[in-house]
Amino acid sequence: MRKLGIVLSFIAALTLNLSVGAVPTFAQVGPPNQIVCNKVATLAVGPSSITQLVAAVSGQTIYVCGWHMTNTGAAGTFSFQTGTGSNCGTGTATVIPATNVTSSAPSADHIDWAAWSSPIGAALCVTPSVATISTVVFYAQF
Repeated sequence: MRKLGIVLSFIAALTLNLSVGAVPTFAQVGPPNQIVCNKVATLAVGPSSITQLVAAVSGQTIYVCGWHMTNTGAAGTFSFQTGTGSNCGTGTATVIPATNVTSSAPSADHIDWAAWSSPIGAALCVTPSVATISTVVFYAQF
């Protein structure tokens, strides 16, 4: 019942805004059009510091559809960053914060179209916390 009240309140507020000429705005997450990913980047176990997965190309954007992370160790985390320079060392921005991955629970997030993108001309990097994490990323770049 509470959910119905919230929905009705939203509809009433939306109707009121439209009736006085206001246009509601919604935040955009990800690219404005559906982009299908046609590339895969992998990183075998070993690194435990920020490592470039997809190289930057001037004037191009990296669109990410998802990832699959596995860990042969008991516990660890990974995070994704974008940036330029060697291993995203310049203008580094964390896109996906530290996320747990264990030997009994791989981390997977994959859909058919891009969910987020890098800034134009930026590379895509991953930071595994331990040397037992392997990475697969599904992406498009143009």
